[in-house]
Amino acid sequence: MNELPYFGVLATRHDWAEREYARLHADIVEARLVARARADERAARRRARLRERVGGLVLVRRTPPAPYCARAAAHSARTAGSAR
Repeated sequence: MNELPYFGVLATRHDWAEREYARLHADIVEARLVARARADERAARRRARLRERVGGLVLVRRTPPAPYCARAAAHSARTAGSAR
């Protein structure tokens, strides 16, 4: 992967380097996709094992916290002291 930037410069000048750059880039993309698929499979197996262990327990999902909004927080702070 470290060769990719160097081949990028060469690819602007030579046909061979352009083909090599494209091949290396395709290899990198393929490797990332394979790694991601394997990670997804491992995560799915881990979740399945956890579900087996937990069995009939009802798992309660926590709701995610509301995203912080500085503009809304500033507005509520300004209007908190004023009487309307």
